[in-house]
Amino acid sequence: MLVRNLITVALLSVSCAFGAGDKLSAVIIDGVNNHDWEAGTAAIRTILEGTGRFSVDVSTYPKLPDFSHYDVVINNFNGGHTPAGIRWPADAERALAAYVRNGGGLVIFHAANNAFLEWPEYNQMIGLGWREPSFGSGVAIGPGGSIQVIPKGQGLAPGHGPRHDFDLFVLDQQHPITRGLPLYWSHPSEQLTHGQHGPAEGLTILTYAFSEISRQGEPMDWVRQYGKGRVYTTMLGHTWNNELNPNLDDVNFQALLARGTEWAATGTVTLAADLGWKPLFNGKNLDGWEVRGASVWSVMDDGVLLGQRVHPNAAAPFSSPWPVDAKEYAAWLYRQSWLYTTQEFTDFDLHVEYWIPPGGNSGVSIRDRSRAHTAVGEPDSERPDLASFPKTTPAHIGYEIQICDDDREKFQSGSVYTFVAAKTGLQRASSWNSMEIESRNGAIRVRVNGTLAAEYAGDPARSKSGPIGLQLHDQFTSAMFRNIRIREQ
Repeated sequence: MLVRNLITVALLSVSCAFGAGDKLSAVIIDGVNNHDWEAGTAAIRTILEGTGRFSVDVSTYPKLPDFSHYDVVINNFNGGHTPAGIRWPADAERALAAYVRNGGGLVIFHAANNAFLEWPEYNQMIGLGWREPSFGSGVAIGPGGSIQVIPKGQGLAPGHGPRHDFDLFVLDQQHPITRGLPLYWSHPSEQLTHGQHGPAEGLTILTYAFSEISRQGEPMDWVRQYGKGRVYTTMLGHTWNNELNPNLDDVNFQALLARGTEWAATGTVTLAADLGWKPLFNGKNLDGWEVRGASVWSVMDDGVLLGQRVHPNAAAPFSSPWPVDAKEYAAWLYRQSWLYTTQEFTDFDLHVEYWIPPGGNSGVSIRDRSRAHTAVGEPDSERPDLASFPKTTPAHIGYEIQICDDDREKFQSGSVYTFVAAKTGLQRASSWNSMEIESRNGAIRVRVNGTLAAEYAGDPARSKSGPIGLQLHDQFTSAMFRNIRIREQ
């Protein structure tokens, strides 16, 4: 019977600009965790609100919400996995169990399944937790996706190795949460937890990954009915203090979390498997883009977009023979080049992964309707439709989201250039980095490698729409971009 059941079953002023309509109401409970709960909560909130399906509140312990006010409760709280772990007040624990039994939704996020060792109803709701083999049964996925029950007292104790990339496999392809997702994909920089134990009753295992430690498939996402309510648990979403979190940028993980939360809230899933994300760069050619200024943009065999400056004749940029004076040299050196989308966008989420060399300087332009006309040195006669814009750079017409590798620069990667300096320490040198830009009703929010970098309420005098551009800052800039996708709101 057990096997059958297993198989079947922000800144306030800026945040206000991002708005909320008639949506599912969610609350995240945090405040105590052995993980970086602030980063986890920020990611959950961003992922859910970005779908347009949820409004999200946060209740930070010791404050606890009135669960009945919400469609779904998301637990990002871990008071510890031992008998000495922090418990909630008894009336709050009873209220949550009653809320779920009577039809409420519950989401268990990553280390939250470690919590409340001696709360029997919580163990029933989560099904599997960070529990010793003596606590209860375990579950493994064997050859061909077969589910194997590990008897109480057997199997490994809970644990995990270091962060690493691993393949995540969908076990139940027909469940509303996983329907339409790839059969498997590489999930980046995540802990792979093994040895979970519990009552293990009534579970539907959705995804699993092969652990090199346990030498078996380990459940990563699962669901269960509890009374009239629904519980979705994910072991993904690791955040550690003073670490970057590229695992949170995995769009398939984001889909699991958002769709799992919607299922917990309603019992159905309306969100698309791609969560509305569409490729902005096809990885093959420059269709949908236009080169602005003297540069070469190449698409490499692996789908990476490479931007480089071209200098066919070293003397050609200068108006006089060598040597040139400092003013002439600076005018040539800092002549920008850009790659702009042919389409314009208003409210959107943009995901970009970038690489720049040491000392490099680049950026992402939004809402610059001049299309860098002056910055690339284009004569008005060549583009009379752009001649009326101010004679300045994109950062002063729309906005430039900074990308750079220079510790002396005030505006580090993720900054809204000239307006808000980004939080430092978010970029990985000489490596690929991810950036997400949210544009809502004039407001801008930027994350670098999964961490909030900068927020700006917007300048009312500037356009709220325009194309998206990728910058080559000067004559010696090179930059690479990949996995460019957009979600219009």
